[in-house]
Amino acid sequence: MPCFRAEELKDLGIALFAAVGVGPAEAELVADHLVEASLLGHDSHGPLRFPQYVEMVRQGTVTPGAPIQVLRATRCVAQLNGNWNFGPVSAEAAMRMALEMAGQAPLCVVTLKDCNHVARLGRFAALAARDNRIALIAANGHGGDLAVAPFGGAQRRLPTNPLCLALPTQRPWPLVLDMTTSAISGGALRLHQNLGTATPPDRLIDAQGRSTTDTKDYYGPPPGAMLPLGFPGAGHKGFGLAVMVDILAGALSGAGCSQATPERSGNALFIALIDIAAFTPLARFFQESEQFIDWIKSSPPAAGFEEVLLPGEQAWRISQQRLRQGIAVDEHAWGQISALAAELGVDLPTPLTL
Repeated sequence: MPCFRAEELKDLGIALFAAVGVGPAEAELVADHLVEASLLGHDSHGPLRFPQYVEMVRQGTVTPGAPIQVLRATRCVAQLNGNWNFGPVSAEAAMRMALEMAGQAPLCVVTLKDCNHVARLGRFAALAARDNRIALIAANGHGGDLAVAPFGGAQRRLPTNPLCLALPTQRPWPLVLDMTTSAISGGALRLHQNLGTATPPDRLIDAQGRSTTDTKDYYGPPPGAMLPLGFPGAGHKGFGLAVMVDILAGALSGAGCSQATPERSGNALFIALIDIAAFTPLARFFQESEQFIDWIKSSPPAAGFEEVLLPGEQAWRISQQRLRQGIAVDEHAWGQISALAAELGVDLPTPLTL
């Protein structure tokens, strides 16, 4: 697989977006978001999304430059409308507003609707953690983007409905839990499709409800479905989380919960921030959380493991490695990016020689 410096991939993304009329600030924010995802090891939300996002602009799904509208705002609650700008642009604006509100209220909630695919929730939650806030973000598919069968069901009824929590630490990395409530993410499934590899077991079912590891059985026709997180033994837990996420993000934002005939697919967000200092001095919080982290990591490793890692720790380690060695892009995705660059007259970076 070709490998590139993070800055080179970011510049490529900026150039691709600029070529279809995206303004400089938004092009940079979106490209930075996607490249950062791969830098942290989340290739499913990385540069392989460049062609998808360009196509969304061309089709009119994304409206670059659309204002992020405040529908309602109080001291601690706000409802925003992204007006179908890029998801990362709208979501970052929502988090920035939440952070402003958090300076005035110990608890605040911001919802966002009319928002396109936001990519990695962990980026926005980490912004709050670095500001010594605790963040909780829930996202649904704006009523659509159905992909996951309910526990005990055999057809798609839910999106992957991610949930993200982030807390500050005194380490180089914040604690960030960023997870789908499905057994596999849509981006990870796309990676398996690109690489021609089977998924792990208990992630997918085909159109007849039978377990499968073949992505073709998921995409169809006829389409199959993802399974809820924890399937088979604890799939009810992932399903339960997905239900709660869907209602938090869909019903409170006004975007709507998952349904058979949504007006439009995208993402709707529920963002809650907690000001730690309103409950306990920061020094005390860090004293407790750091001793807890040390206690967890003191566990002897189980067979097949070298050590215990906390949420966000592995991503930080991967980022340090990829800053030194570059980011690999799978051949299928790079082929799509190369074809798009040629069509738009954008120069490609030269792969690193490792």
